[in-house]
Amino acid sequence: MIRYVPTKKQIEYFIAGSFIIAGMFGVMWIVIAQEPFRVSNGSGWDAVYYERLLRFLAAEDNPGPGIAFPYCARVGTPWILVNIFQNRFGFYEFNLVASGLFTATLLLATNPLWQGSIKGLTAVIAASSFLYFAPIKFTNFYPAYMDPPFLLILSFCLVFIIKKNYLLASIICIAGIPFREASFYLLPLLIAFYIKNGKISIGVWVISISILISGYALKELMLFVSDCDPQSQLITAFFWFYRFLSEPAHVLGSIAAISLTLGPLYVVLDKQTFECIKSDDTVIFSIIASVYSGFLSIVGGSDVTRIFYSFLPFYVPLLIKCFRVSSLTSFVLSCFGWLLTNHMLQKYEQPISEGPNKDISGFFAQFPDYGHPTIALVVLGIWIVLAMSRRLIEPLERNPT
Repeated sequence: MIRYVPTKKQIEYFIAGSFIIAGMFGVMWIVIAQEPFRVSNGSGWDAVYYERLLRFLAAEDNPGPGIAFPYCARVGTPWILVNIFQNRFGFYEFNLVASGLFTATLLLATNPLWQGSIKGLTAVIAASSFLYFAPIKFTNFYPAYMDPPFLLILSFCLVFIIKKNYLLASIICIAGIPFREASFYLLPLLIAFYIKNGKISIGVWVISISILISGYALKELMLFVSDCDPQSQLITAFFWFYRFLSEPAHVLGSIAAISLTLGPLYVVLDKQTFECIKSDDTVIFSIIASVYSGFLSIVGGSDVTRIFYSFLPFYVPLLIKCFRVSSLTSFVLSCFGWLLTNHMLQKYEQPISEGPNKDISGFFAQFPDYGHPTIALVVLGIWIVLAMSRRLIEPLERNPT
């Protein structure tokens, strides 16, 4: 009797296929069975302001003091719905299309990074489609938000980041400002790499300063279009940074929130893995971008999980490269960690209150920056246990008996 022993490559394909099928099942389950957001008649939180902005641009209403900053400056999607689609489509249809284009664009953009590696392909598919705030999923629960077109624009930026054309990436990034002003704060990162890769000259500095001025001018123009009263985002940043430094629970929640996306690095990264990837210029950019995005997320507001995820195209090369060089053990454990921490096979729960209240159940308990501190401990505990398991199991993989 001939005993069939699968090869390592076949096992990788089986694990990747099983994980992708599970993730697709989770997406389909939400598309079919997810109950839309109910608070405030389905227009809770930011969506209230975006719908008011839509009515204002359609000349149906005067926003007055009812649209808070910075939401009043995010006129991109409402302007498109009013002036291009003539209100034939709403936020849900627009964001669903933008979400699909984001996933497709990110797959195409990262093709040079994952080509030939099923593990690398799994990383980009999962990150763009299966994680908690993946827009192809989240739009079905909460339609009126600005992240899908923002993610799509950053994916176009990534096309040129991989080609080391940081100048064109910077210009494209400016187009994201009408959707999320965070695009403006990404410009210094792109400009820094443009200056680093170019010949230091007066022309390079003039172009760099011109891009920053153009971004700032567009940012201010959005305030004018919506008749918006600006506020100092610097003060907001200082407030959240002070809270991060002064409240241990917020530190714990923020780190756990970031781990919902970057958690596999806890499992995969070690000195040997880092030596394999550090020579890649795109990965170096991605490492710096992940740290910078983490800082922007912490000082940007209370919803660290969503804000950090929205910068995904800038740090997804790091995830892809780490998955590519991962062992079979760390690949399996990373996928399992994403499956658990991102509730991939569950529907979104409804909030049990209109605002976060350190919940241990309901919508806010599903991610650690709003839930009870024990939620953050559980999330981090999962990644720590998986990382320790890798150290125990991996030697058996290398030296099978």
